[in-house]
Amino acid sequence: MVKRVIALFIIITSLELFNFAFIGKEITKVAEIAGIGVILLVIVLQLIYHKGEGFRMTYKWEVGLILLALVTSMFMAYSAHNQNFQTTLIAQRFMYFYFFYYALHMLRIPDKELEKIILYLALIYVFFYIIQYFAYPTIIFRVRVIEERGTIRIFQVGLSYMILAYFYVLNRSFDKLSLRGIGMLFLFFSVIILMGTRQLLFSMFLLTMLNILMSRKVKSKLMVILLAMFAAIPVVLMFQDIFTSIISLSKEQSVGFEENIRVLAGTFFLTEFFPNNLAYLTGNGADSANSGYGMTIQMYKDVFGFYQSDVGIIGDYSKFGILFLAGVFSILYRTLKTSFSDDLNYIKYFFLFVILTGITGAGPFGDANSIVTISIILYLADVDKHNRELEEEEQALAGSDPDAVANTAEENPVENNYTY
Repeated sequence: MVKRVIALFIIITSLELFNFAFIGKEITKVAEIAGIGVILLVIVLQLIYHKGEGFRMTYKWEVGLILLALVTSMFMAYSAHNQNFQTTLIAQRFMYFYFFYYALHMLRIPDKELEKIILYLALIYVFFYIIQYFAYPTIIFRVRVIEERGTIRIFQVGLSYMILAYFYVLNRSFDKLSLRGIGMLFLFFSVIILMGTRQLLFSMFLLTMLNILMSRKVKSKLMVILLAMFAAIPVVLMFQDIFTSIISLSKEQSVGFEENIRVLAGTFFLTEFFPNNLAYLTGNGADSANSGYGMTIQMYKDVFGFYQSDVGIIGDYSKFGILFLAGVFSILYRTLKTSFSDDLNYIKYFFLFVILTGITGAGPFGDANSIVTISIILYLADVDKHNRELEEEEQALAGSDPDAVANTAEENPVENNYTY
């Protein structure tokens, strides 16, 4: 119970306490630092009292590379942008949530419990989104809220949990179709439509179709796709104004693609933003509003409309450099290449979503709440690999010596093997 409370506390602090408008920024910052402090405390206590326990961290080197990138980027922030080390250390605090991956291995929370947490957080995200949607113009959450494209676009924190939960429920629906599952899928997709983001909407639709086609659990794929298309008709009619606005916007922007603000921002952060050649390796570091470097970044936003958060992996690379990219690409490649249990295939579709939206959307590998989501995913992948290796060992033992299986079960009971 205590371990679950600790995990929930860390997750909520990474979500910046859901950004309620009545909670001040300073309180949010303190909570975020407290969450990181708890992560580090868990790791230290584990190393002291339970050294050597646990199972293999498959992605420890990738996460280590990303954390090392924070160190190298600090030097460039200091030498090229005159931002001192202490300021950068605090400014990049959101990246320290990568330590949650190591902490999860030490907390050893059951994978099914984590999947429940993901589902609950997704439903909370939807609930808060709907509340803000109908409350507008009253602002309940301290997030970006814009009325455009025939809808009210709300950039609420926690989107990564809803995306992951969508693929989780979709994957479970292939085993057993239920009204509850269909209802959640409709709810999640409705919010995606309400956001009015073309790339998000297209990516989710494409990956849904791909999931159906690739699933070994779906026998009549054509029938399911036809049913999905028929089900989409009333959805399109319900949100007709939003779809019309999105199509009109696409036509307008297709005329002058080279003038698209994201294209200009991406080009800028890949070229003119770097002060020297070494910065292409180290990155420029995370900026702080309390430094001249941070003021310059704010000027790019106010004058040119250039946001690093709008150009995904490009924006993250401009901050943290080549080591960060190496860690991210290795995680994506190894995860998509790995053969998981059928019940865990949904994590592949989450990372495919990350790839499809990785340039013109917010980079999940450089955002606190998404970093925690990714840490949970990597931990679930490790648990799955550990469990499958145990099953293979038991099968091998059963083939050679049936009595050895019983002895193995006695020496390694389920609760010690983290099989849930």
